[in-house]
Amino acid sequence: MEYWDITENPTEEVYRNLINALCDHSDTFYFVTRKELTYNPDILDQFKPYTSEVYKTNEWVNTMTKGPAATVYVMESNEKTCELLKRHANTLYDWVAPHLPEDLTFMKNGFAWFSCTTHEEYSGFSIRSDYYKNIMCAIEGLKIQKSE
Repeated sequence: MEYWDITENPTEEVYRNLINALCDHSDTFYFVTRKELTYNPDILDQFKPYTSEVYKTNEWVNTMTKGPAATVYVMESNEKTCELLKRHANTLYDWVAPHLPEDLTFMKNGFAWFSCTTHEEYSGFSIRSDYYKNIMCAIEGLKIQKSE
């Protein structure tokens, strides 16, 4: 397994290229909301038709909280959800309260191959094969660095 960090917040076209690649090569993705923060309910409603699961937890990729449980919204990764992800943000780290849900994570076959911890402005890839490494490396303009 290799871990790669995104070293610069993907913005504009780089953000759209990243979202396209993630959506094209993932089955699902999720984001979270926290009870103590507010979010735009209209945006959550736009994702509702594509939501396959909603649950509460104190742990998700890269995060453990001792406070109130977060709500995780699992979505289908498809053309419509991809367009919503691109329409509502211009950068990866725009996915933060009070406007948007947080911590976008993309899954393939139940494996989180991309995760983001928005408040800490951390994001990266967990790569198990050359196939996904090639996808990641082909995202034009994306600044990445292999983790030690």
